[in-house]
Amino acid sequence: MKARIYKVLVNRVPAIRRKYQEARKEAVTRGARLLLFGKLLWWNLEYYLSGGRTQKTEICFTEKKKLLFEESKNFTGMSGEQLVKELSGYDVISFDVFDTLLLRPFSAPEDLFYLIGTELHYPDFPVLRVLAEDQARKRKAEKTGTGEVTLKEIWECLEPLTGIPVETGMAVEMSSEEKYCQGNLYFLPVLDSLKKVQKVLLAVSDMYLEKSFIQKLLEKYYGPVFHRVLISQEEGCSKANGKLYEKVRETAKEILAEQTGSAEGHWRLAHVGDNPHSDIFMAKKRQIDAFLYPNPQDAGNPYRPFDMSRITGGIYRGLVNIRFHTGARKYSVFYELGYAYGGLAALGFCQFIHRKVQEWERCRICFLARDGDVLKQVYDQLYPGSSTCYLLWSRNVSARLAAERFPFDFFQRFLFQKINQGYSLERIFASMRLSVLREDACRYLHCSKDSVLTEKKALSCRNFLLKQWERVLEAYKEEQDLAGEYLRTLLLSPEECAQNYGQEQRKIILADIGWAGSGPLGLEYVLHKTCGPSWEVHTLLAGSSGAPSPDRDSSQGFFFENQMDSYFFSQSHNRDLWKFHDLHKKHNLYLELLFTSPSPSFQGFEKTENGNINFLFAPKESHEKEVREIQKGILDFVADYQKYFGDFTAKGQGNISGRDAYAPLVLLLKDTAFQKKLEKAFLWDIRENVE
Repeated sequence: MKARIYKVLVNRVPAIRRKYQEARKEAVTRGARLLLFGKLLWWNLEYYLSGGRTQKTEICFTEKKKLLFEESKNFTGMSGEQLVKELSGYDVISFDVFDTLLLRPFSAPEDLFYLIGTELHYPDFPVLRVLAEDQARKRKAEKTGTGEVTLKEIWECLEPLTGIPVETGMAVEMSSEEKYCQGNLYFLPVLDSLKKVQKVLLAVSDMYLEKSFIQKLLEKYYGPVFHRVLISQEEGCSKANGKLYEKVRETAKEILAEQTGSAEGHWRLAHVGDNPHSDIFMAKKRQIDAFLYPNPQDAGNPYRPFDMSRITGGIYRGLVNIRFHTGARKYSVFYELGYAYGGLAALGFCQFIHRKVQEWERCRICFLARDGDVLKQVYDQLYPGSSTCYLLWSRNVSARLAAERFPFDFFQRFLFQKINQGYSLERIFASMRLSVLREDACRYLHCSKDSVLTEKKALSCRNFLLKQWERVLEAYKEEQDLAGEYLRTLLLSPEECAQNYGQEQRKIILADIGWAGSGPLGLEYVLHKTCGPSWEVHTLLAGSSGAPSPDRDSSQGFFFENQMDSYFFSQSHNRDLWKFHDLHKKHNLYLELLFTSPSPSFQGFEKTENGNINFLFAPKESHEKEVREIQKGILDFVADYQKYFGDFTAKGQGNISGRDAYAPLVLLLKDTAFQKKLEKAFLWDIRENVE
């Protein structure tokens, strides 16, 4: 009966199963288990009433989460200084090891088994590894009465299931543990302070790894600070059943006796760990004062997406949780925005670009301003020595200089997208760099330069400009030539510039955030007109125009002929994300904010008196400091990823899919309360500068 209930309420819906398994870890008392059963009933009711059996995507059900503003400042444990103060009254302090002193860059311990299986080149390894450990514990319990096993005993059960020799499997698993384990920055000063005041420090763990191996890991990050290391598999008992704490007390007495000659006097013992049951409840049950250190993964997972592939999702959540939830570091919301929401997207997009470069061969990659600023930094960090450049361009410049080829885009950009938004005719003509025609236009429209652009005036302006079209194009001719000179200098070597650059076929990639691709298409036109037709241009976008966008179909021909491609979504892949992404809900704006630059917007080219090119920019960015923090967050995420998983990147493995990279963004784009806090922080000032 119990199995049938579990199958119906838990196993039937993957999203509910995940929620239940996460919550079950903390439900150690009977009351907590009853509460969890109530939640389970509610989750099922919520799922089926919301149409879970229909074609609604899993995102709608699983990924609606309330995000934390300034997440790293919401650490629920004591500060390191406060913990030292609390522990200073004790003579002996024991510390849990894994998820306390040692951290892994994964959101769950089992995630490591996937990478071990990858190295062993074995399918379904995580399931078999867990099964073998269960078998080993049952076998050991039948023989000795304790389920505490060694890694060798686990692999002796795993070898018949996989055919992998015990020695080979153990070596790979131990090398993986050594590779991915890292010290916890929170505890470095804590242990150092306690060591200085000569406290007795013990490390205690329920673990199948050998004591010598764990001691080696601890000394790698903390030095020789621990008097003893106690491991359940060697002691034959665990923290979970409470008996290991008796060994801790006995060991403490031995060490104190060695130091003082006697341990019969009054002395105090404390324990620090992350597990509410094993480290807190069972320690207190053995009359040991216990201090909870919030598990970074458990603390951060409620704010992370789970609608991701298993390995990438586990890595992403693990890195972000360690960065924000150890209690060692506090960051601004701008840094967190870059690290948690921009980092994976930038990393995955650059991997995507690199795959295309390898496919097309000998491509020069042009990252378009301003979104390309941080993307170029990420790409150069991932693939040093690549042929990349940062190309000054903008949608306004593109619309002006390609007006003769794309007049519809020109009028949309400068007129019809600005209707009833308070723009005066003077400002409209200044943005078009056609102030010389403003007075004539005002006479044609029978209005003043201060008149606000309405739909009727926009139509009249278009009619006026079409009548003056030759003058319009002539006004842009010099700037167009300057743009061509700039492109030649940027894309060609001095030797190539001196030759006939129009004869040899050259390939370039234009990398941009999105959306319709009008900016890159305008640039391609100017490049072909000013530098010759022998350039093969491919445009790679992070995202295409979403389904709710009025221009969602505008570039489909370019996608169809493989001249343009999109990383996150398009009409041809990840269509549910394409339908979700809505510029009317400011989704475009938030992604552009993530990848914007601290440098001001590029506004065009002009010739100086001595004939050189002068680059025109908007006023200095008013939020340069905050934007730099966003970029630092992105770059730090990429650096953290490369630190542990860079060997996969170097081999062209571990590619992050567009769906995985967009999963954190779904949470950001759906949490309107979080967005309002961001807007209050600085977004209202940056809107006009986001290209």
